[in-house]
This record gives sequence, structure tokens and C-alpha cells, in this order.
Amino acid sequence: MSDDKGFTAKEALGFATFAAVGLVLGIAAYQAGGRLSGAGSGAVVASAGAATTPDGQALYVGNCAGCHGGQGQGAVGPAMKPSAAWSDAEFKEAVLHGHAPGGRELKNVMPRFGTIGLDGAPATDAQLQALHKYLGTLP
Repeated sequence: MSDDKGFTAKEALGFATFAAVGLVLGIAAYQAGGRLSGAGSGAVVASAGAATTPDGQALYVGNCAGCHGGQGQGAVGPAMKPSAAWSDAEFKEAVLHGHAPGGRELKNVMPRFGTIGLDGAPATDAQLQALHKYLGTLP
């Protein structure tokens, strides 16, 4: 039996390496989700002067699926089903600023879409509502 109460330098280095690799893979998965969905590529066709309703599924695939999974089941980030029950104001605060209900701060890997926008453009209330509504359709 050993009286050792700490980690060895080798164990600490192994843990730090594991954490760094996990972070890099998470960021790469998030970025790949946008590229694989075709977000930001191709032409957008709409009639002149017609108001278009944002597509919640397309917004999810382009901005969220890389971390939260294609069906919101969770991956690098948590499952999305619980957030469908949040109010629109709670959902908006979480997506834009990383503040979940109850004052909980979301992890740093969660993008602050209030700063970076959705697909490179500032997020609109209509986009956030469409995204939130889409989450309610996930299994």
C-alpha cells in the first residue's frame, strides 16, 4: 500500500494531453458540422421583397449539429432536448451569451453566437425562434 496522494508528472502530462486532444477534436467537429451541411455555400433563392421564414433545421445543421449531434442526441456538447422546454428568452440568452437557465454558465467550447453570429451574420430573433422550435421536433 502506498501513501502517495498526488499524481506523478507523467500522469498529469497524460491528462493534459488527453484534454488538449479532446478540445481540438471538439472544435474540429464543430467546424466540420458547418462545412458538411453546406452552410454558407451556394446561392440563396428568394423572390424579391418576400419575407422568408428562417429554416430551424438548416440553422441547427449549420451551427449546432457538429457538437450536439445530428439529432440533438449529444456528442461534444450535451443533448438538446431539454433546451426545447426553455422559454424563448432563456434559449436566446443561452445561444447568444452562454447563460443557461438558473444562472448556469455554459462551457467555453459553446460558441457565443451573439459575438460570432449564425453562419457569419448577426443572429435575428426569427432565426432563434425557428431554431428553438426545431429543437422541439427532435426525438
